[in-house]
Amino acid sequence: MIERQTSPGNQVRESVAKNEFQPEPAPKVSFELHDGIAKCEVCGNDYDKPLEIVNNGISRYFDCFECAIHAMAPSCAHCGCRIIGHGIEGPGETMFCCAHCAKECGVESVKDRV
Repeated sequence: MIERQTSPGNQVRESVAKNEFQPEPAPKVSFELHDGIAKCEVCGNDYDKPLEIVNNGISRYFDCFECAIHAMAPSCAHCGCRIIGHGIEGPGETMFCCAHCAKECGVESVKDRV
């Protein structure tokens, strides 16, 4: 027995048996930037399947994680590498990639896990 029911959003669900609904397919995410292609803000590559990263309500588009990390990850105050893990917060807004770098810059009472 197939039953049709309309949900508040006017979506039709079909039931195969009484009170048993089949799962609805996930909604398709549409991407509508100049002809469906976004330009990576780091390397400039036009890409039809970009990464969209929303930070504080602002969408940013990248063609790969490498570009997203380059643009968004903080840099270590000592060695300059990008911090893609938790990192270590120093005084103020200073960030370090590891305890060694923090100690080299005078931060005390930090240690790496071993």
